[in-house]
Amino acid sequence: MDLSAVLRLLYRGPRGDAPGVVNPYREAVPELDGPAAARRRRENLETYMERVGVPRVVLLGEALGFRGGRFSGIAFTSERQLAGPEERRLPWAGPPFRATSRNPILWLEPSGSVVWGALGGQARGALVWNTFPWHPHGAKGPLSNRTPERSLVAANLHVLERLLAEIDGARVLAVGRTAQAALATLGVKALALRHPSHGGAHLFRQQLWQAEGHGRQGMAPARRDKATCRRPPGARHQD
Repeated sequence: MDLSAVLRLLYRGPRGDAPGVVNPYREAVPELDGPAAARRRRENLETYMERVGVPRVVLLGEALGFRGGRFSGIAFTSERQLAGPEERRLPWAGPPFRATSRNPILWLEPSGSVVWGALGGQARGALVWNTFPWHPHGAKGPLSNRTPERSLVAANLHVLERLLAEIDGARVLAVGRTAQAALATLGVKALALRHPSHGGAHLFRQQLWQAEGHGRQGMAPARRDKATCRRPPGARHQD
């Protein structure tokens, strides 16, 4: 499976006017990012996707968060999980993955810890991605998050659409209502897992366990409907 076309769209950045959005695969903030940070994030993502291989399941979040993918380059994944102390790394991480921020203790994203814990720490077959795959920051500056505007999401669903076309057959699970609504606009029906933030970790683990076929009621694979269902975004969460 060749996802190079998806990565080209991703690296190019969002379409249209996107104030307050950082494309971490092309941009760097001198006081926050280390040397060659954007290139390192591209390399992190590409190496991770090699670890995934052919996806059997896709966990789709909302947008990159500053504690996670903004500096790691990977949705629901933090620098510390990739390049921190060995005992804190994910089983598939370590060299050649590298940190990209100037944070001496490296960023750690709580939701990412829950997600990878629920996946058993294994990357093979498990692709994590975001509906809006860049970092929209809030009024507090680059070390903050905001929910991307509906118009911004709608204008940039081309990346997700291309990804889904390339991984046809994988089970797509929406992490939160925002991701579920975005999938619906593309004609993809998918149940939403509870986002692991703000007290949702336990329910998220239960729902993912069922979705992976371990519970009494497994979730059906996402499918494309002939009629496009439109639904406004709900939960405001990022990876």
